[in-house]
Amino acid sequence: MSSGTVAALGRRVPTNHRLHAARSSLFALSSCALAASCSAQLDTEPGAATSGESIGTNTSALTGCHGHASSTIPTDNTYVMTTFGGGSDSGTMSCGGYADGTGWYAASRQRYGCGAKLQVTATNGNCVVVSALDYGPDECVEAAAHSPILDMSPHAANALYGVHGAGWSDHIKVQVVEVDASTPVGACADPSQGGSGSGSGSGGTSGGATTCSSATLGRDVDDGECVQSASDQNWYQCSGGAWVAIGSTSSCTTTYAWCYSSTLGQDVPPLTCVQSASDSQWYQCNGSGWVTPVDEASESGPLGACASWNPL
Repeated sequence: MSSGTVAALGRRVPTNHRLHAARSSLFALSSCALAASCSAQLDTEPGAATSGESIGTNTSALTGCHGHASSTIPTDNTYVMTTFGGGSDSGTMSCGGYADGTGWYAASRQRYGCGAKLQVTATNGNCVVVSALDYGPDECVEAAAHSPILDMSPHAANALYGVHGAGWSDHIKVQVVEVDASTPVGACADPSQGGSGSGSGSGGTSGGATTCSSATLGRDVDDGECVQSASDQNWYQCSGGAWVAIGSTSSCTTTYAWCYSSTLGQDVPPLTCVQSASDSQWYQCNGSGWVTPVDEASESGPLGACASWNPL
């Protein structure tokens, strides 16, 4: 691993190594205590949002970097593994959730879609399932690596290869296949124990962890995650494949809250799209903050179709 570091947008990253997917918000999710009073209180849409491009990437030593990530899935399913999140490198992801280095998350949502479950297998046979929750990396980084790249959590990288950090020039190879959306994240289950996923590969974790379908987010969420419902603004936790009403989010592994819109003067649920009064640009609530770009023609944002459309 490279030990050189440079400052990039306020973060310390390994020189020519560490890349980051888009950070969807520069504001943290408000602390949650009671279900009836917890929302993502953000001051203003544009002040809380990023462009959905790889703005956190240190690309100073690379060429052809334009903040655009490839959506092409390699025919051989082979990627170079890199890592992001943890410590000063932590940040909110464009599909919601927080990249703190400890979860089972990855970028490449531009390839597979927000929340897609990806089975990642190392050359040594170790296997994990992660959720695609962020955008990236920039095409220029993949060009430098001469390979597609899957940027993932240090926790997942450690389970695969026993490393907590990896960059593109390390050229650590993994095989990646999309599995069924209901597949739990974590270390892959031992097939002899009956754990398997459907789709283009097998996977899943041992034990009884399952997923829940969230109409608020328009995708499945994992066991232990919590969503502030679009229908009643109350909090629910995915537990054993079912939604359970909760009065506190203290036990949640990840929270997806309503966002405050200064333009509308009220809280709005995830997937809501708002044209900001301050700059006339469009933003989408992702449950952790405001993200962009939003396609006006299709009325969709980084998370998909807008649940409501709020022009000026």
